[in-house]
Amino acid sequence: MFFLIFVGVLILVAVAVVLVFKGMGGKNTDSTAIKNKNEAKVLKDATRKLERDPDNIPALTQLSEIFYTNEVYDKALQHYKSLVRIAPIHPEVDEGKVALRAGICLCKAQEWADALKYLLQSSLKDGSNFDVNYYLGLVYSKLKDYAKAVPCLKKALIVNPASTQANMLVARCFYEQRHFKEALPYLKVVIAAEPNNKEAMFDYADVMVEEGHGEKSIKIFSRLRPDPVYGAKSCIRSGVFHYNQGDKKTAIEDFTIGLKLPNVPQADTLELKYRLAVCYFDTNRYKEGLALLAEIKQVNPQYKDIMQLIGRYSELSQNSNLQIYLAGSVSDFIALCRRIATNWEKGLNATFQDAHAEASYTDITVEVASRGGDDSDLKKTWLFRFFRTTGATGEIYVREFHEALQDRKISKGICVTAGVFSDGARKYAEGRPVDLVERDKLNVLLKKAN
Repeated sequence: MFFLIFVGVLILVAVAVVLVFKGMGGKNTDSTAIKNKNEAKVLKDATRKLERDPDNIPALTQLSEIFYTNEVYDKALQHYKSLVRIAPIHPEVDEGKVALRAGICLCKAQEWADALKYLLQSSLKDGSNFDVNYYLGLVYSKLKDYAKAVPCLKKALIVNPASTQANMLVARCFYEQRHFKEALPYLKVVIAAEPNNKEAMFDYADVMVEEGHGEKSIKIFSRLRPDPVYGAKSCIRSGVFHYNQGDKKTAIEDFTIGLKLPNVPQADTLELKYRLAVCYFDTNRYKEGLALLAEIKQVNPQYKDIMQLIGRYSELSQNSNLQIYLAGSVSDFIALCRRIATNWEKGLNATFQDAHAEASYTDITVEVASRGGDDSDLKKTWLFRFFRTTGATGEIYVREFHEALQDRKISKGICVTAGVFSDGARKYAEGRPVDLVERDKLNVLLKKAN
């Protein structure tokens, strides 16, 4: 007997559940989030009312509130939209509130443009509301309109100065605009309230680097290294700081630590390998750098300028003179340039005269003697100017070189670069006693210099 009663109760419960689902249109309404039995009954009754009257205000209000409270935002949004639509002709509907809730539901769905429409409508009814201004700031920030986001967030902070979310968001807006100094006080508020907020710690350290306090930020980056989200990024930032300070050894250590961390996102892995490869090239460890670029190429052949770097450093790794030209010491570089100048052309007897090194170039002066038609020695002075850059050398540098020839009354000048000359530079050199030598011919000269 007891068993039959128990089975009967189970059947009744099952039927009730089916009816609730059927009353809601026969669809999955995320009812697992509706745990309160009273709420389930309200949902059932309110749904039946809407079937008879789609604009039933009490029913719409009950359904939207229950779904919103239980974070079933897509269902809540449907009913809030209906309430916003009928609010102008129904004063009993709080238009500011329902428009705000519709905007928040759209924010949860990351539909930023639609969310903005409802939030602006809500702000017309209650422009000092914290949630209105916070979510407006959020939407504007997602749309990258930071100039509009910041005033909204500041209005929100007037209502609640301690809000970590609003402080964090306004700091990010300032950061994205590169207004680093303005971001600092907001980050300090967040860290004071939440000392273990990793996002705030990372941004604070990053801002400190930009503000010229890199040494302080390094301690924070070191603390964040074990973090699964910010560990690799901290190694990147720390390595970049040390690299920019000229400390290539420590930068290599930073990037290497980052690559040893577990579960590093692919984007961070590629950047770590790229930056480590650049450090290797700068320290003449060409094979190790090329191996890293080969790994990047397997994942993304279009990543930054890796194909150009592979071409350049593959050749560089096989040409010791090119290594000296681009990365050797000043004394080795001058000695190489002297060999190039004195062995410039077969049949010319060139004698080294002088070498002068500046920050952007090195000048080598030689005296050239050749046998004339009357068997007399013809002696002339030539000036070589060597640029170590691998980029484009512009017209202004060629003009300055030509002026130096005229001032010193030198008959011929030869400009040599490891890169190329701009179109303007080539055009200026036409008809003047200036020869331009770019990287292709330089490679031939470097091989001859052996």
